[in-house]
Amino acid sequence: MAAAHAPPETDARFAETAWSVVLAAGAETPARARDGMAQLCRIYWRPIYAYLRRTGYAKQEAEDLTQSFFQHLLENDTLRRASREKGRFRSFLLGALKVCLSDEQARRRTLKRGGGAQFISIDELEAGELHHLRAFHEAAPDEILDARWVSVILERALTKVRGEFSAEGKAETFEALSAFLSGEKASISYEEAAETTGVSLGAIKTHIHRLRRQFAAAVRYEIMQTVSAPHEVDDELRHFRDVFARFGHQQAI
Repeated sequence: MAAAHAPPETDARFAETAWSVVLAAGAETPARARDGMAQLCRIYWRPIYAYLRRTGYAKQEAEDLTQSFFQHLLENDTLRRASREKGRFRSFLLGALKVCLSDEQARRRTLKRGGGAQFISIDELEAGELHHLRAFHEAAPDEILDARWVSVILERALTKVRGEFSAEGKAETFEALSAFLSGEKASISYEEAAETTGVSLGAIKTHIHRLRRQFAAAVRYEIMQTVSAPHEVDDELRHFRDVFARFGHQQAI
């Protein structure tokens, strides 16, 4: 657990995270701010879509609203209203979305599918639709948003670690060991994993321990992209764990 006051080198690295870029340059929305905003959109469009579906919007309408809402954020001056005092970035997004939805004229504009722009994958939305509706049928809309956020963070962290293993020519090792990341009983035993990877039982336990630490670091990195200051990371991690404790058994890593 990182200390509240990070060392200078941590602050310097943190200054390049997506939400920090948006906060630093949002008033002028230059290229770096737009890149940061686009990165945040990639993290949050599925949670926002899940929120809209849980709120009661039909599938097609929720797709249109999600697409156009984020397009609106990228093209307009919405970032000027962003601030650290408004808390988590998804809270800022949700507030902006509620304002948009409360304005019937704005709502009608969003139904035009963003003027033809489409930077969200509709295929991905449709692929996850059935699982989403079944897994979270008793959750409130805000809980849906948080649960989907956790799912996206886990997915991105997993992809990051998988890529690191692949870059080292260890893709098969990752696939053999990834079963031990879920926190539940793995589908294979330590002995089977050792046999698959061709190492000793003691070595496989060490590899699994290192993989879990690498994955935890990747989760922390992904969360870092969504907060505005180093001291907020641990608070967000605690929130992440709380959400996972409530909905983790319904998430698919």
